[in-house]
Amino acid sequence: MSRRKRYTRNLGRTVPSPLPQRTTRAWIRFEHAHEPFGAFSYTCDAKAFLEGEARRELEQLLGWFRDHLDAPELAHDAMDRFWFRAEAEASLVRARRLMALLNDAGIPIVERSTTRVPGKITWEDPDQVSLLTYRDAPRP
Repeated sequence: MSRRKRYTRNLGRTVPSPLPQRTTRAWIRFEHAHEPFGAFSYTCDAKAFLEGEARRELEQLLGWFRDHLDAPELAHDAMDRFWFRAEAEASLVRARRLMALLNDAGIPIVERSTTRVPGKITWEDPDQVSLLTYRDAPRP
């Protein structure tokens, strides 16, 4: 290739527009303290240990989540993990109450948060994201 063509081959090209900036600055997940499963995986186990008002409150919380949170049709081999966006205050208040009820039932649920995107996003809505964490994501 001649020297003249080397320096002129980018003339006329347009620079691609930048990707939209993420507005979410924090991501929050409620999961078991020692296992990689989320809080919703343990609700059936908690029903066996809770009685009376606590059990009714758990049922009400689960009904609220069923009505207000969406989920993708297919998850990637059950490896997707769901994280709440920090802006989803209504969901976070109820998720923290759910965490307290599960802890009362003897299931150690903790709240984890990060300021980095915790993985490769596979699905998202205004309240939550589904993603493959970087350690679980398929590698090339």
